[in-house]
Amino acid sequence: MIPADTPYKIIKYLVKLSKEGALTKNHLSDKFIIYLTDRKFIIETTNSKNKFTITESFKKKYSNEIYPIFQKCNSFIKKHQIENLENYYSVDDMEKLILIDIEKPTKLSLQEILSKYFKSSKHTRTNSNLANAIKTILKIDEFVEDKKDQQFISVLYPKNKTRFIILCENINRLRAKRHTFIEFWYAGGKNTKQLQFIPKPKHPIFYLFDWDFDGLNIYIHIKQNYFQTLTAFIPTNFQSLMEKREEVKHHHSKWKNNNALLQLNEIEKTIATLLIQTDCIIEEQKILLTTENLNNNSIK
Repeated sequence: MIPADTPYKIIKYLVKLSKEGALTKNHLSDKFIIYLTDRKFIIETTNSKNKFTITESFKKKYSNEIYPIFQKCNSFIKKHQIENLENYYSVDDMEKLILIDIEKPTKLSLQEILSKYFKSSKHTRTNSNLANAIKTILKIDEFVEDKKDQQFISVLYPKNKTRFIILCENINRLRAKRHTFIEFWYAGGKNTKQLQFIPKPKHPIFYLFDWDFDGLNIYIHIKQNYFQTLTAFIPTNFQSLMEKREEVKHHHSKWKNNNALLQLNEIEKTIATLLIQTDCIIEEQKILLTTENLNNNSIK
């Protein structure tokens, strides 16, 4: 049996070793590698002491134990596009994530999820890799304990007098350098109910977001329900920012329909139509607030 605490990267290493027949020695202190070498499942190559090769006894263990685990975990990782976990978590961690996917504990806090499935609170930050993976698996933007933040918005005021407001889908803009005259707002991605309590903005207001199915529909929802004067921040040379949706890691917003096009102005519709037709997206963080971009959006 493979020890539950075996790092998943060890399994990947052994799969590669099986395919190639010989590999440079690695992970020599790992207890599963030590187990395999002690029992002659893997041995030094005849022409190099720096490489491992496999034996006939390894092939049976590989087909019965190692490859089935790899196949199960690899399929799950690709399904949820959580490749960033591969080098940091164990086989047992992956099994727990698979169980979370099956049971869908959406009403539990992160602490409760960690206690129930991992018997530990070693990953307590709600923005850790593991926490983000759990959010991805459960298709949620936040854990239960985060909902208290939905009573207010975050604001980054400019150095000088505000000329324009940019409402952001993602909070990272508010963690960047303070702008000279742009006031940045963040309400929480899809969680925008608190916007109903904000007085009518005294300055022109733009929405900066991921140009994907979810982002467009959030934009339309905010415009129809809260700020009728809201317009999308238009990226200059937008075609250069387009990426195939399926090639963007951790991106799960699929184009389901083109209903949003009915609610857009001409330039917004032009961009969205091309994205839908080519199954592409534009990530918000790649839209730079250059002078050209600001001028084209009439932010002068």
